[in-house]
Amino acid sequence: MKHFQCVFYVAALFSLFGCNKVVTDDITFYTDFQGSKLTEVEKTGENQYNAYIAPAFEPVNKSPWFAFGISSKVVKEIELNLIYGKYKHRYIPKLSADKKLWKPIEKNRIHIDTAKGIAKLRLPVSNERLYVAAQEVESSEDTYLWIDELQIRHPKIKKVIAGKTVLKKNNYVLEVEDSSAVNAIVLITRQHPPEIPGGTIGFKAFYEALLSDSKVARTFRSKYNIYTFPLLNPDGADMGNWRHNANGKDLNRDWADFTQPETQMVANYLTDKTNKGKSIQFAIDFHTSYSGPYLLVLDSLNETKTSKLIPKWIHRIEKNSSFKVEARRRSQDLPYCYNYFFKTFNCEAVTYEEGDEIDRAIIKERAQVYAREFMATLINND
Repeated sequence: MKHFQCVFYVAALFSLFGCNKVVTDDITFYTDFQGSKLTEVEKTGENQYNAYIAPAFEPVNKSPWFAFGISSKVVKEIELNLIYGKYKHRYIPKLSADKKLWKPIEKNRIHIDTAKGIAKLRLPVSNERLYVAAQEVESSEDTYLWIDELQIRHPKIKKVIAGKTVLKKNNYVLEVEDSSAVNAIVLITRQHPPEIPGGTIGFKAFYEALLSDSKVARTFRSKYNIYTFPLLNPDGADMGNWRHNANGKDLNRDWADFTQPETQMVANYLTDKTNKGKSIQFAIDFHTSYSGPYLLVLDSLNETKTSKLIPKWIHRIEKNSSFKVEARRRSQDLPYCYNYFFKTFNCEAVTYEEGDEIDRAIIKERAQVYAREFMATLINND
């Protein structure tokens, strides 16, 4: 039994609860990194395994996040079934040797059983660890390293502790302020941990476009302060949660009651800024959906009360690029982030949704185009 330290053992079922690896024969499964998620492993035959993935909290939508490492004492191929209980498979697995460079699994190495909702993988394994994840893994450490590198190139970025998370970790806001500017925009991302395509890849490209040395970006920063919450839910991201923060709360349903420290942090911070004379003009909340890309926008009734920046922005995107924008209207009665901005600051706001499996180069290109036309829209509206 010495090979199964820290592992609950029943027949061939190995639970990772409270542990960071299991060893079965010559295969080792790892969950020793931030953002990992693998509940149990079951050996079902020669080189055949079941990987069970369960959510940390329920109820939860169909967004089964998994992330784990595998190594083998000998080079071979294994069959691995991803099983989610009552939930069904959503994400095309991504593979990596270093958790930095990720590629989708080859099509001939995956079969999705739509009736059972499971995915069957064939994986080449060796003594070098192979990482398998629903999307690219981006932990809080990864995000904060990216911020540190950005600050070297853009010293005007201030990383400010805006509050604490449920687990008492620092939660940050990035400030890019011009002392002469009153108007401001707000960016929020990663309320939902698995939403990497829009919440990390798209967001980063968008944000870096705002910081670029282009004429429109320089002009924009002279007129608009930028307040950015680059990882609103670091607890959930590091825990490998499907949807929730460490209290089991979906943060994007908490913008009316404000029961969680993460949403309270944003509200308190922005209240302080407005009390000091800043004016919130626009907000963007970055997400990912299986049916993206699209923008969630104000309903038609409430759009009439605005200066119609959103339709102007969409018009510019479609006029000046090959991208077509799908705008989906949603009720302003829902407790979503973008509704909070409209109701509290009387400003326009959108939910920026990317798609799960959109080519990452296209995600970056779209975000850069959207950012360029966003800046031009606000500048020309002054």
